[in-house]
Amino acid sequence: MNYIRPENVISPKAHWALQTVLLDGGEGECAYALGRWDGEPRIGFRWNGSADNPIGNPQSRGLPTWTMLDPNLHEAVLSLLPTDMQVLARRFFSTPRGGMSFDGVTLTGDRTSVLLYDMRQKPALIAVIACSLLRDVVRAPSPLSEDECRLVADANKELLSGVAYALFRQGRARLGSDGKSQSMELQRSDLEPVAPYFETTVLELSSLAGWR
Repeated sequence: MNYIRPENVISPKAHWALQTVLLDGGEGECAYALGRWDGEPRIGFRWNGSADNPIGNPQSRGLPTWTMLDPNLHEAVLSLLPTDMQVLARRFFSTPRGGMSFDGVTLTGDRTSVLLYDMRQKPALIAVIACSLLRDVVRAPSPLSEDECRLVADANKELLSGVAYALFRQGRARLGSDGKSQSMELQRSDLEPVAPYFETTVLELSSLAGWR
């Protein structure tokens, strides 16, 4: 190894607490990490070292250190991450995903899909998730009913809005024929990376309600 890996850089310890490395460009390249600076969630960055300078930059008193990215640039870094890492990072920050946040969750008329609405988008955004897809990716002890699909989607609105925002930035939303709404359908490949992070304790309530 010709440089100190970013996951092993923990200074300045008086201010910085490393959470996880987001991007590691390799020897001589930039690295970005999620952490807390004086208790506040921030993205740190540094330049990895090389054979001639294993410590990299910045450094202080012979120790490799992190410096903080301008918060105005956080979104630019997060947009470079794979979907699952984006979701985890946005959860860590607990901030709106570029203004996207689902306020409503319903079932379609035929009860085969869940619809999530963000009415603050202009035009309004609707994300569509097939119930059959939720049944496959959510790790529940038994198959989900249609009402349980809606419950799980509602309990995971923050997680799903993070996924949807990443897809929105990729241009996946399509404008409706009336021009008053836009929609996107989430696919298996969109949800599988974040499947381990679905919150399913809401299903205990459905059991008490007699839906299971």
